[in-house]
Amino acid sequence: MDKELLYRFFNGETSVEEEQRLLDEIDRDPANRRELLAERRLFDSVLMLAPSERAARRKPRVFALGRMRSVFKYAAVLVVALGVGAFGMRFHYDRKARSGNTVSVPAGQRVDLVLPDGTKVWMNACSELEYPALFSRGERRVRLDGEAFFDVAHDKAHPFIVETFACDVEVLGTKFDVEAHAESGKFVTSLVEGCVRVLDRDSHVDLRPGEQVSQVDGRLVVGRIPDYENFQWRDGLIAFRDASFGELIEEFEKYYGVRIVVTGDRDFSGNRFTGKIRISEGVDHALWVLQRSADFVYERNESRDVIYIR
Repeated sequence: MDKELLYRFFNGETSVEEEQRLLDEIDRDPANRRELLAERRLFDSVLMLAPSERAARRKPRVFALGRMRSVFKYAAVLVVALGVGAFGMRFHYDRKARSGNTVSVPAGQRVDLVLPDGTKVWMNACSELEYPALFSRGERRVRLDGEAFFDVAHDKAHPFIVETFACDVEVLGTKFDVEAHAESGKFVTSLVEGCVRVLDRDSHVDLRPGEQVSQVDGRLVVGRIPDYENFQWRDGLIAFRDASFGELIEEFEKYYGVRIVVTGDRDFSGNRFTGKIRISEGVDHALWVLQRSADFVYERNESRDVIYIR
């Protein structure tokens, strides 16, 4: 394969035609796929050591390669797995002498982490996680802005705490999802296995498997998890049930790293959608799925990463 073209692709500097040429080469020969993964691992290792400002200037690219993963390690405490279609990920990794590490995931990407205590974390797009290089005190505390799914290593003597803008989520060993966006004010914790305690300034609730708690008008409200499919983003799927057009557009913007603008006086309030979309198929496929139930056309401004729906 043309290594110069590969590295220009990793840096987000290739044209659509060049990217298609790379895809064709990979489809023709499995050896090309292995070579791309090897070069990607080398590139990512260098990227993680680069200043965060330089990494942030790189434009994220999505490269659809089925269910393959490129895995690399840094400092023996962080494992980042590039999920389905997550090649070309842009994030920064800050190693701070006292406060620890920060991993930021931009729109259109996902990251898998293994924390120093063995806890597994799946980070969704538009999320940031802060955690120490070592859990040295009586508790294991991390801070989340965005969404992440946790599989916490059991340690009775050292509770695991997820700190968010709204509440703290405290566990000993369990599987749960936390969605906490400070900008929108949304907070939801969903328990899949084990037990968790969610605490705000005035109260706390203990969840059982299959339950979730939301913060509504400053109060903690407990209910059943409406659909476990909501967590299938970890497997590279957008799953939705009776979703509105606007809700899906927001999801597409998050998972594909584009801005979508509905122009004119188009009204899709009467349209509801149920189904699953594989993220690696790309935004054009996702919009085609919507077109089967909603009458619209769209055009793309590639230079500005904007899609206009008419």
